[in-house]
Amino acid sequence: MRKFFSTLMTWLDRLRRTLVNGLFVVFVLLFIVAIFSEQSQMPESGALVLNPKGAIVEELEFSAPSLLPLQSSFGAPEQTRLHDLVRVVRHAADDERIRMMVLKLDEMGGAALPKLQELRGAIESFKASGKMVVAVGPNYSQTQYYLAATADRVFLDPLGVVAIEGFSIYRNYFKDALKKLDVDVQLFRAGEYKAAAEPLVRNDMSKEDREANKVLLGQLWSAYKNDISALRNIKPERIQQVLDHPSLYLAQHNGSLAELAKAEGLADQLASPGGIESYIAGAMGVESGDYPSVDFKEYLAVIGDQPETMQDNRIGIISASGMILDGKQPAGSVGSTSMLEMLAEARRDPAIKAVVLRIDSPGGSAPASEMIRSEILRLKAAGKPVIASMSGMAASGGYMIAAPADEIWASPTTITGSIGAFGVLANVGKGLEKLGVHSDGLGTTSVAGGVRADRPLPDELKKVIQLSVQYVYSRFLGLVSTDRGIEPAEVGKLAEGRVWTGLDAKRLGLIDSLGGFDDAVAAAARHAGVESYSAVWITPPQSFREMLMMKLLGSADAMITQVLGGDPFTGMTAVTKAAPWLQEVRQLGQLLAFSSNQPALFTVCNLKVSP
Repeated sequence: MRKFFSTLMTWLDRLRRTLVNGLFVVFVLLFIVAIFSEQSQMPESGALVLNPKGAIVEELEFSAPSLLPLQSSFGAPEQTRLHDLVRVVRHAADDERIRMMVLKLDEMGGAALPKLQELRGAIESFKASGKMVVAVGPNYSQTQYYLAATADRVFLDPLGVVAIEGFSIYRNYFKDALKKLDVDVQLFRAGEYKAAAEPLVRNDMSKEDREANKVLLGQLWSAYKNDISALRNIKPERIQQVLDHPSLYLAQHNGSLAELAKAEGLADQLASPGGIESYIAGAMGVESGDYPSVDFKEYLAVIGDQPETMQDNRIGIISASGMILDGKQPAGSVGSTSMLEMLAEARRDPAIKAVVLRIDSPGGSAPASEMIRSEILRLKAAGKPVIASMSGMAASGGYMIAAPADEIWASPTTITGSIGAFGVLANVGKGLEKLGVHSDGLGTTSVAGGVRADRPLPDELKKVIQLSVQYVYSRFLGLVSTDRGIEPAEVGKLAEGRVWTGLDAKRLGLIDSLGGFDDAVAAAARHAGVESYSAVWITPPQSFREMLMMKLLGSADAMITQVLGGDPFTGMTAVTKAAPWLQEVRQLGQLLAFSSNQPALFTVCNLKVSP
């Protein structure tokens, strides 16, 4: 028997070594493939295929992918960086090798309107260079169509659809569900419009939230219609009329959504993929249907991630993209420690003459936000101007870190404001008692052990938390008043947790100017008193291990997606198709985890509140 187990253990050890060595070889091969895949073949004369994948974001979210398909699909989503797209398009405008641009948008996900407007500006500059832009796709979502509308010619499949439907805000509300699960949620807030945690304590949208959202959606929808009107020469009133009575107009085209889109001027030509390929080849003077091309990522690899920079007179760009959290955080979140390191680097570098803080954040931890604000003031005290450039959203803590800037720039459709504070605590004690799990004990004060998920919150501690939330709100009002030079009483009228569009924020004095990223960079150079300059992105330092993991595991995820296969019409795997619904569950979990563990973790010694 002893010999049997000895032999078994020997074989198990050999198997373990074989598996470990095999995985190592696979990783090395994946790394080699990833490196050589970037050695792109650039045609001497061809088309740039702009084919963004996933959501368009300010900063790519980094989450080490997994070799497990399910975990891979629900980890960091596929994304494309806005500034990479803009850089590629602008570079291609002056590149004689690029004859035209093909917008292939079927794998593109969501994007805030300000980001689409930034990219639209780059595409229009490309067209101004005399080069043609063609949009192709079997279908267009509302987001995809915004970019497609910038093209000289929009192609649509004969069975396709331009899925413009307008803007809406619908949420799942969990009050009854949490009650059935015996989860008691306590919400503390300052600001009657502060609605971020309402889904946890209500079954419907509050009157205040409905009021603010109605104004917000109206302005965003008006901007979208006006932009499409300018790009496609369609009256905004006509777009509204068709979308208010779609069945009436669809019946006039025998139920063909594609014919309706063409008749209304949204599409120029209905054609199959083969017909589209032939058109593009003909426009380039190529006889065969296969036209020479280079896609977005290949072209980015050819031109490099960042442009040549001057040794002196640099404008530093720092991205604050994602939820604001304490400590050091990966890309896709705004960590207080990470931001302080980048701001300190800009302060110490004599070549950096000014800084543009590019913000795309819904807010987060109040202590983290105030730490970042303090370092911005320190940067300004060192004689370096700071310009805030708001992207899709700079709300709550995102607005707090923008407020001390020398100038704040935002798009008319940026979502900003939300000057308020809240905290959430969830209690599962009743549910545990039903399972036979009871909590008992004693403490030395009335609040000792009060913040537990398995015990009701003591009344005394409820008062402490509400007073603390009110204090954070009052301090927030004071900081905005000081930074923006607005009387405290006036700030109070603009606050209450209400969100505003950039258009309203400019009128109310919450921001200084309406404009995009380039306008903010030019403002930074003007404040620094430099005419000739280069913009350089300041990023957190990465270890070799982190860079290796991003490269190697990112390639592994891409290969897994190919192995799993996808829908021939959408390119989505079966797992990916389930993600939109499951995202609701994920968001609920993030909100509970965020509220319980990060900005709203209440203790007597260390009170944290989310602005």
